[in-house]
Amino acid sequence: MSPTVRVPDHCPSAVPRRDSPPPAHASFDGAAPTTDGAQRRGVGLDIHLHDGGEFGAFQFELIIDRTRRTGLRDRVTISHGFALGELSVSRHQDLLDGCEDAGIAWATVAPPRTAPLPWRGMRNRGIPVGLGTDGIRDLWSPYGDGDMLRIALGFARPHGLRTDEELAYAVELSSTRAAGFVHRRVHDIVAGARVDIVLVDAENVQDALVRSPRRQLVVGGGRVVVRDGELQV
Repeated sequence: MSPTVRVPDHCPSAVPRRDSPPPAHASFDGAAPTTDGAQRRGVGLDIHLHDGGEFGAFQFELIIDRTRRTGLRDRVTISHGFALGELSVSRHQDLLDGCEDAGIAWATVAPPRTAPLPWRGMRNRGIPVGLGTDGIRDLWSPYGDGDMLRIALGFARPHGLRTDEELAYAVELSSTRAAGFVHRRVHDIVAGARVDIVLVDAENVQDALVRSPRRQLVVGGGRVVVRDGELQV
C-alpha cells in the first residue's frame, strides 16, 4: 500500500447533509479533486466515516462507485464505517460484495457502543481489516493505551470470537494480516521481513490475547526497545 491521504468527515463532496435522506441518484464527483490527486501522486485514501444506518450505507455506495471509476483499487480504506454493522444481512452483503470488487479495505479501533462488523463475511471475501488506535486517553475515549493486544481483545469480545481459531484471527488482525496497513508486503517472522518481534510469557497466542501479559522483549526494526517490561530507548 502506498502513502495515504486522510480524508476527514467534512471533506466537500456530493454527500448531502446528515439530516437529509439519501438521494435516489448521486455521484461522488464532488470528491474528484481528492481522488484525482490520489491518482496523480500514486497514494492511497483513508476515508473516515461515522454516520450510521442507511445514510452511512449511501456513503459506502458512493465510495465503491468512485473507487471503481477512478482505478483506485487496493488504495482506498474506509475507517470506522459504523453503519456497516447496523444494516440487514442482505444489505451489508451487497456492500461487502462491492468492497471486494473495488478492492476497498476496512480499518477499525473496535470502539465500545458500536455494532459489530460482519467480520466473517469480510474475511471470506478477502477484504482487508485493520485494527489500530487513533487516540490515547483523549477526548474521544479514556480507554486507549496503544497496546495492540488489548485492541485485538477489544475487537474479539463484541464480535463474539471464542474458538481458538477465532482468537488467533483477532491477533493476526493486529499483526501478520496488517502488512498492507503499514505499507509492507509481509509482516511476519519470515526471512526478508522487518525484524519486529514481541515476546511474552504465555501458553499460546490465545492465552496472550486474553491476558495481555507484560512484554518480556520487544524488538523494533532489529533494535531492542523493551526488555522485561521496561522501555530501553
